[in-house]
Amino acid sequence: MKQTKIVKELCHAYAMELETVQNYIAASVNLDGVRSDVIKKALLADVPTELMHAQQLAGRIKTIGGLVPGSLDLPRSQKSLQPRKDTTDVVAVLKEYEKQ
Repeated sequence: MKQTKIVKELCHAYAMELETVQNYIAASVNLDGVRSDVIKKALLADVPTELMHAQQLAGRIKTIGGLVPGSLDLPRSQKSLQPRKDTTDVVAVLKEYEKQ
């Protein structure tokens, strides 16, 4: 029972890392404006790190006997990191990025 709970929590963390990657990529492409360049570069620079975290979690899941979930089995819940409708709202993206 304890192993099942650990696998579940690792899968949740895995999903969150991948969701962060998706949202960072979206923000780095969608942001507009002169002030957005630095933020876009910072977001893209963090993508490999977040992806590495997901890969490490996937390895742990498999090592303890779980199965790494595919895309259809992953929950999504990062409302605060969703791409902004206002593509020039660099401040809002920066505030959410700093929380990560």
